[in-house]
Amino acid sequence: MNDMKEIIEEIKYRSDIADIISDYVKLKPAGTNYKGLCPFHNEKTPSFHVNTSKQIYRCFGCGEGGDVISFVMKAENLDFMDAVRLLADRCGIEIKKNIDHDTKVRLEKINKFHAIHVEAARFYYTNLMNEDNQAFNYLKKRGLDLKVIKNFGLGYAPDSWDSLKIYLSSKGYTDEELFESGLLSKSSKSDRLFDKFRNRIMFPIFDYKGNVIGFGGRVMDDGQPKYLNSPDSEIFNKRYNLYGLNFARKHLGNQKTLILVEGYMDLISLYQFGIKNTVATLGTALTDEQAALIKRYADTLVLSYDSDQAGINASMRAIDILDRHGISVKILDLGESKDPDEFIREHGMAKMYDSIENALEATRFKINVLSKNYNLQDRKDTMVYLREAVKILKDIKSPIEQDYYINILSQMTATNAEIIRNEMNGKKLAWKNSPGNRSSSIYKRQVNFKKPKEVEEPSSFVEMNIIAAIMLSPKAREIVKYKLDEDDFSDNNSKIIYSKVLKLDEKGIIENEDIFDDRISLDYLNRLSKMNLSGVDLNDVLEVDKLIFNLLEKNRQAKIEALLKKQKKLENRRKTIEDNSKEAEEVDLEIMKIALEIVAENKKKSL
Repeated sequence: MNDMKEIIEEIKYRSDIADIISDYVKLKPAGTNYKGLCPFHNEKTPSFHVNTSKQIYRCFGCGEGGDVISFVMKAENLDFMDAVRLLADRCGIEIKKNIDHDTKVRLEKINKFHAIHVEAARFYYTNLMNEDNQAFNYLKKRGLDLKVIKNFGLGYAPDSWDSLKIYLSSKGYTDEELFESGLLSKSSKSDRLFDKFRNRIMFPIFDYKGNVIGFGGRVMDDGQPKYLNSPDSEIFNKRYNLYGLNFARKHLGNQKTLILVEGYMDLISLYQFGIKNTVATLGTALTDEQAALIKRYADTLVLSYDSDQAGINASMRAIDILDRHGISVKILDLGESKDPDEFIREHGMAKMYDSIENALEATRFKINVLSKNYNLQDRKDTMVYLREAVKILKDIKSPIEQDYYINILSQMTATNAEIIRNEMNGKKLAWKNSPGNRSSSIYKRQVNFKKPKEVEEPSSFVEMNIIAAIMLSPKAREIVKYKLDEDDFSDNNSKIIYSKVLKLDEKGIIENEDIFDDRISLDYLNRLSKMNLSGVDLNDVLEVDKLIFNLLEKNRQAKIEALLKKQKKLENRRKTIEDNSKEAEEVDLEIMKIALEIVAENKKKSL
């Protein structure tokens, strides 16, 4: 059954509804969608609309509507499975000719459940649009505008035991179908059926194609449970779905990044403020199945869970799950704000964009969380902390990344980096009164010398790796000078040293005094001297190429980010310009040029 269900989902995925319907109806663009004369009744004015984002159609004249399968069923006078086979043949998917009766019945039930949920969504939405009800007023007070309310199809379940039941029964659906779909509950005492959702704000849950598969209902007072989700059914299983994915997958951009939040309102708030690449779990901790779904669309995930202990624990579990699926993870730091909505309203969108851009790498988040369990001004506590932190670093595969975090731990704990490396290599962690290590008195004085936030970011770290390499190895200098220019460096200190090193005709190691220049920061030179490339063979072309790749890739990503910001500004400007004007034409052309530049950058090979 599951295999067949997946086949049908794949058929729907490959069958663009506008493309299919255009074989039957002459469609004309209407904004981002299409319209035409309805094929199911006679009309002179187009009332037949095709929504390409949701992959559905609707005639506002005769009321016909549904997905691509239901259209083919109606247009060709076919039953469900015959329509599926027709579409399968069209998109090159092989499907068994002789499907057993039970499977056919269950597939038809799935199709009917989809239709029931669409009707239920319309019912809830219509109830919400009565501006006298408390749900509408609640959403307005939460800052949601009408456009967003409509876009997400938000609704209201009346404070009634059977209003939805009566409505759906009038559409011809049986009590058994409504109960199995998860929209009705049954009394344990009398077997009486009643509406599952009552006096709640309703959030339709869509699958990635835009089909309504379930609902989430929120109370507007202190009632419990605060959120109530549809039970698992033939079309809905919360382990396999993510709220908002149907919207987010269209707004991933070139970076293929998703933001994961905890709740419906967090997601909708971010969407309203322009951050549309956001998804939410459905009242559960992140599952392996959801991670696999994320992997289909994104390479990087930014976690934005609550900052309380429960949220931290959830983030730690999610990091491990996402790592198993090969997804790069970052964690959003919201400071004292309890959720993204509160953060935006307190600090504004510019700050939110900065927070997303500077989200913590998973490893940095882990060692920061771990540090909260120890007093890093106490020598014994610090030793225990470092031993535990080193266990986290051992999971890192890249020697360069390991070295980066060793230096961070060194700064956080005022501990010689070599001591931490020894612990990494299985040697005993201890402080001794030797030139290379701190005495306890020095340790106490220096523990607050540099705060963790002041540790250099990976971007500058990447540049310093290159500089250290060319100072240590003639072979590295030979490789680098043919692949990098001075302009490839963003740090002015790096630019100066790079230029000086390449002018020197040294055969061995270049010391700091060899490149002395009063324009170079002493702090930079001090940090440079502490760089450790012991894990990199600087005589190996491939190893050096990796260092170069990291720098070029950083630059490429920075350029793309700058282009995207410029594009966003132009798009916002375009919204204020009258269509068909000369200015609109110029702005559209500029947006297109930037889009082509972004495509070109994405196609580039750094090496």
